[in-house]
Amino acid sequence: QVLLRYFGETSAPCGNCDLCDRPAQLFDATEAVRKALSAILRTGEWFGAGHLIDILTGNPTPKVRERGHDQLPTFAVGRDLSKPAWGAVFRQMMGQDLVRPDPERHGALRMTEAARPILRGEAQVTLRRDTVSSAAEPTGVRTQVTDEDAGLLSHLKARRRALAEAQNVPAYVVFPDRTLIEMAERKPQTLDAMAGITGIGAKKLESYGAAFLEVIAGASETLHPARMRLVGKPEGAVFDRLAEVQLALSRGEDGTGKYLSCSHSTLRQIAERRPSTLAELQAIQGMGEMKIDRFGAAFLAVLQGD
Repeated sequence: QVLLRYFGETSAPCGNCDLCDRPAQLFDATEAVRKALSAILRTGEWFGAGHLIDILTGNPTPKVRERGHDQLPTFAVGRDLSKPAWGAVFRQMMGQDLVRPDPERHGALRMTEAARPILRGEAQVTLRRDTVSSAAEPTGVRTQVTDEDAGLLSHLKARRRALAEAQNVPAYVVFPDRTLIEMAERKPQTLDAMAGITGIGAKKLESYGAAFLEVIAGASETLHPARMRLVGKPEGAVFDRLAEVQLALSRGEDGTGKYLSCSHSTLRQIAERRPSTLAELQAIQGMGEMKIDRFGAAFLAVLQGD
């Protein structure tokens, strides 16, 4: 029936399929759709769903800030829905031909004439509740990183989205989330190091490696808040030496071990508290048994040599 309506035809329910036996629950989505349409128009119909969702949910990505879209009236007006739920809303809007991707603008969404009465408040629109509700509870690939890596992950996702929009392909075609998460955690500084990250083959390394190294390098130029607290203090130099030792031993003395690292907050506590024994070092939050085995002796050597 949806396909027939798209071509201007109608048909009565057949009464034999699952959709007829168990019709989908619908809800009045007029307000959500009007917010989405407003975001599209206020950004000049030049952006895809990913960027529009960042605006609606109030996510101040570099791309959003650079274009001043965090100053739009529609910024953060859609925080009542999650990003996946907004994705479901945009997909259904395309299914109802309220918006269409423009191939000449790298897939940017443009409003159709059918959507204008909704935007003016002259018509209502209903969407499937199950699709939006299920999208609000994503499962599967781990999407969380530590607080200290969250900013870098956001920058990496913004770069991925920019590359995807430029090539008119879905974001996951550039790199899946799990690759960006590992990239944010390991922070490779060279193409050789990046080649060891899951999901990066020779072709993608050649196509995208330099672009993502640029993001990582740019992020590393800014001092982490934990390090900023030690600026101008003797502990700052200790922190830096601890970080250097950690980097050298991140994969063990032979370079083949499991990747391990301590958070910036943990390194700051070590620099400030100056433990003198392994027991004192292990009492610091974040220093578990594996990290004591990997870094303990080297960290104490730094502290004793200071």
